[in-house]
Amino acid sequence: MRILLAVDGSKFSEAATQTVIVQAKPKGTEVRVLHVIDILTNQLPEMMAYYPGIEHARDARRKLAETLVAKTAELLRAKNLNVTTVVELGSPKSKIIDTAAEWHADLIVLGSHGRTGLDRFLLGSLPDSVLRHAYCSVELVRIPRPAKGSKTIDGATKGKLRRILLAIDDSKFSEAASRLLIEQVRPDETEVRVLHVMEALPFLVARGTGGYDAALDKVKDARTKQGEDLVAKIAETLRAKGLKVSTAVAKGDPKLKILDTAEQWKAELIVLGSLGQTGLERFLMGSVSDAVVRHARCSVEIARSGPAS
Repeated sequence: MRILLAVDGSKFSEAATQTVIVQAKPKGTEVRVLHVIDILTNQLPEMMAYYPGIEHARDARRKLAETLVAKTAELLRAKNLNVTTVVELGSPKSKIIDTAAEWHADLIVLGSHGRTGLDRFLLGSLPDSVLRHAYCSVELVRIPRPAKGSKTIDGATKGKLRRILLAIDDSKFSEAASRLLIEQVRPDETEVRVLHVMEALPFLVARGTGGYDAALDKVKDARTKQGEDLVAKIAETLRAKGLKVSTAVAKGDPKLKILDTAEQWKAELIVLGSLGQTGLERFLMGSVSDAVVRHARCSVEIARSGPAS
């Protein structure tokens, strides 16, 4: 597995690094640590003609960047991970996406600035661009808040990933999410809850008329059975890999149910599938995936099966 870790020296970036340490399995995992120096690249030649000192400033920033990726790599190598580093100059959005594509990364990991107004702004910028346009899976790491009445923080930033919520449907993209989870999780440390949310039937069907109630009940029962079979199938696959698994089938709005379940169960990571690089995915990123990414208190991983054909 290939993980691209984008770092910037912030505490959120440190949380992303810790997440990779917790999730990445030493055997067969390669990590590339990337820092992008965000300078007005296209304007540098013109600016240097008027401000020669800008070249020195750029060189100083590069030295700081190289120190940052080297220290991050040292932390990862201490966990027996295979690590390379790279420093790029340009737009962080483009460079992260391009580097992941050129290196054939399976997962991009980057930090989020939490659930603040600033985070909402940033989700319209760097994280949002990476989530929408990367060909591979993306994990947005949040620093968890202490539980109510507690001053301590559990979870990935403290060295363990205890609870992962895997939200699935019956698509190949959910299968990709399951495979990605299996590649990362250490069985002795983590519990996975497999959740399927059944959306309400369309109003004209759900209301029923006259003798249609019996047929409607059959439809509801069939959908419930289908959901139960689906989570059972995924759970069986995960248990075969030694994971501790529980299942849940809920009814309602998928966005709200995923967020509510994660909150009540105290999930530290939500994993769900994406439809890849299509126009439909852009719609979905404005719906279920987007809502979960923006409003979850914990980290979120959007799994992709690869580039669209």
